[in-house]
Amino acid sequence: MEPTVISPLKAADALKQAAAAEKRSAQAYRYQRFAPYLFLWGVIWVIGYGGSDLRPRIAGWLWLGLVVVALAASILIARAFADGRADARIRWRTAAFFVAVWAFFAATYAVMHPTTALQQGAFPPLVVAFAYAVLGLWTGPRLIIAGVALAALTLGGFFYLPQHFLLWEGFVGGGALILAGLWFRRV
Repeated sequence: MEPTVISPLKAADALKQAAAAEKRSAQAYRYQRFAPYLFLWGVIWVIGYGGSDLRPRIAGWLWLGLVVVALAASILIARAFADGRADARIRWRTAAFFVAVWAFFAATYAVMHPTTALQQGAFPPLVVAFAYAVLGLWTGPRLIIAGVALAALTLGGFFYLPQHFLLWEGFVGGGALILAGLWFRRV
C-alpha cells in the first residue's frame, strides 16, 4: 500500500480550515460564557429601571439591593465556569470588576452631578454599551451588535420618550440584554 501524498496547497487549505474551525469554536465558547451575565443583568435592569419609575423614592435602595444580589450572582456564575485552581482568582476578579465599575459610576456622578433621573439613568447603559462594543473587538461581532443596539435604544428613549425613559430602559434595555443572552446561547 502506497502512502497518500497531499499537495502543499491541499495541506495549507486543510490547516486554514482547521484554524477557522478553532476560531469559531473559541468564539462560541466565549459567547456561551457571556450569556448568563446578559440574562442576569437584563433581569436586574427590568426590575431596577421599572421599579425606579414606579417608586422613585426608593430607587436608590432598590438599586443598591439589586447590585448586591447581581454581584453575588455574577460570582456564582463565574464559579460555575471556573476550574478548581482558578476558582478563587475568578471570584476575586469578578468581585473586583463589579466594585470598580460601580466605583467608576459613583465617581462620575460625584464629578458630573447629573441633575435628573433621566441623566442618571442613561449613563450606566451607555457605559455598558461602550464596554460591550469594545469587548466585542476581542470576543466577536455579536457583542458589538449588542452594544450598539443597547446604545441606540438608550439614546432613543432618552431623546424621544423622556417622560417614560426609566420604564423604556427597563423593558427595552433590559429586554435587549435578555435577548442578547438568548442569542449568545444559540451558537
